[in-house]
Formats: sequence, C-alpha cells, structure tokens
Amino acid sequence: MLAKRIALVFGIAVVFPMLVHYGVSTFSPAPKWNDYMVPGAFDPSASKEEREQRQVEQRKLQDERLVAEKRFQLHLFIVAAPLGLAAIICGAFLRIQFVGTGLIFGGIFSICDGYFNYWSELADSLKFMSLLAAFIVLVLVGYLKLEKKQG
Repeated sequence: MLAKRIALVFGIAVVFPMLVHYGVSTFSPAPKWNDYMVPGAFDPSASKEEREQRQVEQRKLQDERLVAEKRFQLHLFIVAAPLGLAAIICGAFLRIQFVGTGLIFGGIFSICDGYFNYWSELADSLKFMSLLAAFIVLVLVGYLKLEKKQG
C-alpha cells in the first residue's frame, strides 16, 4: 500500500507541472525551431549575394523566434507560478495526505518551470517579490498546517 501511495505522489508531482506547461502551450504555442529557418541559408554552392540575402532573412526570422519564445516564456511564468502556489495551498489542506503531498511537490515543480523559462527576463525586484511570496506560502503551509499534525 505504501508503494502505491508513493507512486501516486510521484505521478501527481510529475503530471501537474506537465499539465500546466502543455496547457499554456495549447493557447500560446512555443515557437518551433524549424518554423524559423530559411532553407539553404548557408548553402556553399549559392552565389555570394544569395547567401547574404538568405542570411539576412535568417537573422530576421531568428529575431522573430526570440520574440515568440519570450512571449511563450512570459505566458508560462504568469500561469505556472500562481497555479503552483495554488497547488501547494490546496495540497496542504487536502485530507488525503498522499494526494496533497503530490500537489505540493507538483506545485513546487510548476513554479520552478515558470521561473526557469523566464528567469533571465525578470527584473530583480520581481524575482525578489515573487520568490518572497512563494517562500511565505511554503513557510505558512509548513507552520500552520503541518505543525498542527505533529503537536
């Protein structure tokens, strides 16, 4: 029975952040590398003018890909961080302990997914504020909910 509970905790912890990630991808797709490639951009048999023109087109497409990538990363951060915090809070208050534990881990992994993808774009003040909020939620959940069970 313990093995089944551990498997459920692990399953929820892995599936929840994937669900969030691909839910965001459904409505704000991540750019695909191949969609931003110019065929023959680096063809050595092409003339110098053709290669230069293709390389200019390739640079333009790469700039467009970066813009699309940053947009996806922002959307993922905006969705993953709050849903991760909500999963942690919900998981702490569920009566079925192993489901709650899975949600807490899944929430933490979801928050990490949002941060890892958008970390370089966040201002230091927003990093601090959002990490402070996550830290406070974790400490409060640990103190208010989990401490009561031991005492």
